[in-house]
Amino acid sequence: MALIEHRQVAANGITFHVAVSGPQSAPQILCLHGYPEGWMSWRHVMELMPECRIYAPDLRGFPGSSYPKSGYDVFTLTDDVKALIEALGIQGALLMTHDWGGAIGWLFAHRFSPMIRRLVVVNCTHPRTLVRAAFTLEDWQIFRIPWVLPYQVPYLPEWFMTTGIGRKALRWSFTVREGQPGTMDRALVDEIVARFQRPRDIHGPVEYYRQFFQSLIFPSRHRRLYDLYKTPITTPVTLVWGMEDGALPSAVSIKSFNDAGCEGDWRPLPGVGHFVDLEAWVKLVDEIRRVYRA
Repeated sequence: MALIEHRQVAANGITFHVAVSGPQSAPQILCLHGYPEGWMSWRHVMELMPECRIYAPDLRGFPGSSYPKSGYDVFTLTDDVKALIEALGIQGALLMTHDWGGAIGWLFAHRFSPMIRRLVVVNCTHPRTLVRAAFTLEDWQIFRIPWVLPYQVPYLPEWFMTTGIGRKALRWSFTVREGQPGTMDRALVDEIVARFQRPRDIHGPVEYYRQFFQSLIFPSRHRRLYDLYKTPITTPVTLVWGMEDGALPSAVSIKSFNDAGCEGDWRPLPGVGHFVDLEAWVKLVDEIRRVYRA
C-alpha cells in the first residue's frame, strides 16, 4: 500500500493542496476529481497502485485548496492544470479524470495535448457533446441533470447544501447513483460530504456550473469556447464508463470522440454507476494499468 504525503503547491496565482504517492521515478499520473468530490476520491487508486507516482490535487475552490473569488471559467481551470504540471515537475503523465475533472481534462487536451501522454476520462461526456444533447433532448439529457439550472441562482444553493438537510441530500446524490446496492464506500462519501460545512466551502464548486452556463449564453465567451473545439485532441484518449450512470447515458457519451476530433478507446464497465472511483476502484485500477502499460 502506497504512503500518501500532502503538499501545498503554488500554481496559477493560488495554492493547491496536492496528495502525492509513489516513488519519484515511477510512471506519473495526475488525477482530477469530480463534483462534489476531492482528492480523497482517488485514495483507493493511490493505495492500490504503489508502483506509480500519483498526484491528486483538490481543484480550485474545493476544501483544501484556495477559495479565490474568480477563475472558475474553463480556461482558468485548464490553466490551473498546466500550472500544476509545471510546478510539480511532471513530464509525460497520464491525465486521469472524472466528472467535472473529466470536463477539464477534455478541454485541457484540446489546448495542451503535448503536455500529457494520454487522457483517461471516467464518466464525463465531452462538454460539446453534452450541451448539444441537452439542447436537442437527445436521450432526455436535459432532464437527467436537473441541478444545473437551480445552481444558477446566487447564494441559495451554497446555503442549502451546507445545512444538515442539504448535506443529507448531498450524500444521497452519491448513493442514489450507485451501480449496485452496497458497492459504494459510504465512509468515504461521508468524509467528502463533511468537508462542506460553510457556504464558502462549496461556493467554488457551484461556480463551475455557473461559469460554464455563462460561456454558453454570452456571445464572446461562447465563441472562445467553440473556437477551442476546432483544435482536435492529438493525445490518445480512453473513455471508461460506468454503464449504470443515469445522469450521463452511454449512448450520448460515446459520441464524445467525434467532438474531440480524435479516435478513442471505449471501455464500458457493466453494473457500475457514475462514481466509479468510489464503488469499483479495483476495476478502475485495472483500466489504468492497461493504458499506462500500452
